[in-house]
Amino acid sequence: RRKAIPLDQNEGIYVKNINTGEVRVETNTVYLLKYDEELWEKPLDQETERLLLGDAGQNRDKTRAVTFKAPHNSAVQIYDYTQNKERVEFGPAQVMLGPSEQLTVWSLSGGKPKRPHVIKALALLLGPEFMTDIFTVETSDHAKLSLKLSYNWHFRVGDKSDPAQYNKIFSIPDFVGDGCKSLSSRVRAAVAASPFDEFHKRAAEIIRSAVFGRDEQT
Repeated sequence: RRKAIPLDQNEGIYVKNINTGEVRVETNTVYLLKYDEELWEKPLDQETERLLLGDAGQNRDKTRAVTFKAPHNSAVQIYDYTQNKERVEFGPAQVMLGPSEQLTVWSLSGGKPKRPHVIKALALLLGPEFMTDIFTVETSDHAKLSLKLSYNWHFRVGDKSDPAQYNKIFSIPDFVGDGCKSLSSRVRAAVAASPFDEFHKRAAEIIRSAVFGRDEQT
C-alpha cells in the first residue's frame, strides 16, 4: 500500500521510474508514488558519509535526498558525474544533491608541523584565517633553528556568479600544504644566506622579505 510522503523545501526523496530507470528528486510537496515508481537509495562513499553524519555513525535513510548546510563564508563544490559538470554553492546555504551528484571532499594539510591529509572537509572556508607551520632552518654558519610562523590568508572571489572567478579557488587541492611548503622554502633560502648573528638581529625583517619580497624603493 502506497502512502503519501510530506516534504518541505529542505527535504526530498529520490524517486525511480521502474520502466525507464530514470531517477529524480521530489521536494517541497506531498508526494505519492505512482504505480510504476519506487524509492531509490543513493549511495555515498565512506568519507562523505562520515563527514555528513559525524563519528556517531547514525544511520542515513538513503532514499531521502542528501542535504548539507554550507557554513557562512564557505564554498561547496558539487560534481554531476552523468553530465560531467560541476556547480558551486556559497554559504550560508542548504545544498541538496541530485541523484547523480556528489560532494567534493577536501583533504588538507594540518598539524604543526604541517602533515598532509589531516583535515577532511566538505566545505572550503574562504577566510580570513591563519595557518601555522613549524620547520627547521640553517644559517650560513650552520646554526640550526626551529621556526614557528603563522600566515594570514583569504580567498578573493570577485564575481560569485562567474565560474572563471570562483573555479580558481579549487585549482589547488591542498592549498594549505602547498602554501606552507612554498613559504618555508623561501624562508630557508633567506636564512641560509645569513650568519646566525645577523639573523638573530634581523629575523623579522629577513623573514618578511623572504615571504613578501623586497621593496626596491625602501
